[in-house]
Amino acid sequence: MKARFNGKCVECGDVIKTGKEILKNSKDQWVHKACCDLEEELP
Repeated sequence: MKARFNGKCVECGDVIKTGKEILKNSKDQWVHKACCDLEEELP
């Protein structure tokens, strides 16, 4: 999913900019796709 708003990645602490790929981690928090601790689910 692409970020609709600017935010902060709780894993690495960097800014999540609008339009960047994000996923929810195991704690149900939005993080950068590269920072996610879960496998991406495919449809």
